[in-house]
Amino acid sequence: MTGGAATMIPKIKAAWPNTPYDMVAQFSPLYYTWDQEDWAEPLTFDEMPNLRDVAPDMFYRNKKGEILTVPASMSGAFWGYRKDICPVEIKTMDDLFNPKLKGKVVVPIATQNLNSSGLSFAVAQGGNEKNMEPGWQYLKKLAQSGNIGRVANGAQDFANSLLTGETVAGYWNLAGWAVVVKQFPCEFLIRDKKQAPGFQVFTLNEGFLIPKVSKKKKEAKEFLNFFMNAENNESYNKSCGLAPTNLKSKASEVAQVIMFPNKDDRAKFLWDTDYGTLSAMRDEMIRRFETEIVPAIK
Repeated sequence: MTGGAATMIPKIKAAWPNTPYDMVAQFSPLYYTWDQEDWAEPLTFDEMPNLRDVAPDMFYRNKKGEILTVPASMSGAFWGYRKDICPVEIKTMDDLFNPKLKGKVVVPIATQNLNSSGLSFAVAQGGNEKNMEPGWQYLKKLAQSGNIGRVANGAQDFANSLLTGETVAGYWNLAGWAVVVKQFPCEFLIRDKKQAPGFQVFTLNEGFLIPKVSKKKKEAKEFLNFFMNAENNESYNKSCGLAPTNLKSKASEVAQVIMFPNKDDRAKFLWDTDYGTLSAMRDEMIRRFETEIVPAIK
């Protein structure tokens, strides 16, 4: 689902309400599960004042409007290509069908970020999380074209494919792209929704949650409040190649590509991904990817 973070879910579920954890790092595709299971301790600005410096739309809230997460990092997945070896200039999603890209496109498996790559195809065809069918048909068409050269099972798989030149264009999150751009010039396909639908940043963030059964909730809140001050949030994210969530922190050079302080720009270039809807379709998406897409790849 989201790599190592997802392995915590069955561990918490099996041990609940005797889970030994006082705080757990998770990614936004998993917040929905915490909310549905009612595991998370609600958080307040009074208890954790440094959260006031976090962009309001970074928090995951329950139906009561209570804050459940401490957003530590912002990331997002998006399309891009290696400028030094890509044989064509990619401007819209349809350019991925160019015959010059035969075997040169890398796509993630359906479990990665809950198939947000499939969502990008759906958006390109006027769909969304609640209407993924156009994306499935588009992805199947791309597979049949012969242009998919690699289905990446993880970040290393993705990065190696681009670093070796096996593929030249693909979709992954910021951390994966950060590895590639350190060695080769890349063009990140982050465009205005109206100009190139599907070429947006499909957002996700890493955050901490405190189990409501923790016996050290006070200490966990104090630590995470300290962790979230501007200096610490900036240092942490620069070390892991992600973007800070504290508005007073500065992003590293590579992370700046997904930073849009202006609200209007965020509306143009970011897609606020509905992982709750995608999560409900997880098993079906895995089945369709394995039975419809993988066999169609030439």
